[in-house]
Amino acid sequence: MKNVLSRILILLSSIVFFSLSSPVNADSGTASPSGAESTVQEEASSGSAKGAGSDDEIESEASREINYIRESLQLPKRKNVLVAYFSRVGENPGVGVITKGNTRIVAEEIAKQTRGTLFEIRTVKDYPESYEACLALAKKEQAKQLRPELAENIDITPFDEIYLGSPVWNEDMPMAVYTFLEGHDFNGKVIRPFNTHEGSGDAGFVDKIRGAAKNAVVKPIFSVRGGMAQYESFKLPFAVKTWRTAESIRQSEALISNFK
Repeated sequence: MKNVLSRILILLSSIVFFSLSSPVNADSGTASPSGAESTVQEEASSGSAKGAGSDDEIESEASREINYIRESLQLPKRKNVLVAYFSRVGENPGVGVITKGNTRIVAEEIAKQTRGTLFEIRTVKDYPESYEACLALAKKEQAKQLRPELAENIDITPFDEIYLGSPVWNEDMPMAVYTFLEGHDFNGKVIRPFNTHEGSGDAGFVDKIRGAAKNAVVKPIFSVRGGMAQYESFKLPFAVKTWRTAESIRQSEALISNFK
């Protein structure tokens, strides 16, 4: 641990040194140096270039030090994040007629915090805007275990961590979400599910996702009432951040408690 702290201090000292030794650009109105003063400045610049190395080399060295520190402390590397979600507009129970889906609102907040790639799970044929008509179609699809065709898909290979969002439809996920899950290889991927509802809570989504996405690591779900997403969205940033960082906080506490 002392060796790690020493390297951190060396890294910080190097950054400070190069920051202080960097030349300051003169304003366009300032006269350029001439004579002996100019010669001294040119020689200093030449010597600095030879001794300090290029900016790329300095940055590369700093990156190596940071990676060493991260590995020594067993900190997770930055992940490539995908935020995939299914959402629907139209008539919704508890919130009336909406023009932006409840789950989409939550997905956008997650993408903002994680800087993740947003992907909307859409079907070729849209669901009815009428709530009763949509519910009837959803029940029919669930009864027959249909897998609606998606309007487009995405290659999940580059992503390590996938936030998966869905509304609760008749105590289950829309069948289109199963189409998405069963159409990809989630081996080694981390899935962080979230849903929107009007009283159903998590609706057993974690087990359902584990069954459809074989070999994925499925984390605890984040459940939000649709009414809160629509009309109290100012609460979302803190709620999402608390959910996302809960596991990291536990990891940090374990690190501190084990420090000798």
